[in-house]
Amino acid sequence: MPVAAAATAVVAGTVYQVDRGQAASRAQKRASERQIQASKVSGAQKERERQLAVRKQQREERIRRARVLSAAEVSGVSGSSVATSTIGSGQTIAAAGTAFATGANLANQQISSLSQQAANLQSQASYDLARGQIGSAVAGLGMAGISVFGPSASGGGEGT
Repeated sequence: MPVAAAATAVVAGTVYQVDRGQAASRAQKRASERQIQASKVSGAQKERERQLAVRKQQREERIRRARVLSAAEVSGVSGSSVATSTIGSGQTIAAAGTAFATGANLANQQISSLSQQAANLQSQASYDLARGQIGSAVAGLGMAGISVFGPSASGGGEGT
């Protein structure tokens, strides 16, 4: 009977170890997926920043043109519509700056959230691996029990 209990411990410990190893593998895969998502968000944010830099340069060019038109107005060459367009242009630039700051903040929050999820999943994977080691220890104890209580210990071995 002790041999049967030891064999059961070996099987149960091994099954548990394999199960925990598979759970750890799944958690690590999900962590990797979250890290990839965070990387994609970061890449998209960098692309938005690049596009905003191009737009900023275009805005600066419009401002330069507006200054030229404004100088023309001061000299009496132009109408009052120039002043109106210059004010509207300033408001557009201020709104674009606010939108950029909001978008960058949202992207950073998303990157932070995905990174935290990845870290949590890595922690879960480590926990599952540690639990799998318990199963391995149980299987080892079962093997030790088989060697102690096996046929040779009871005198039923091949030498009798």
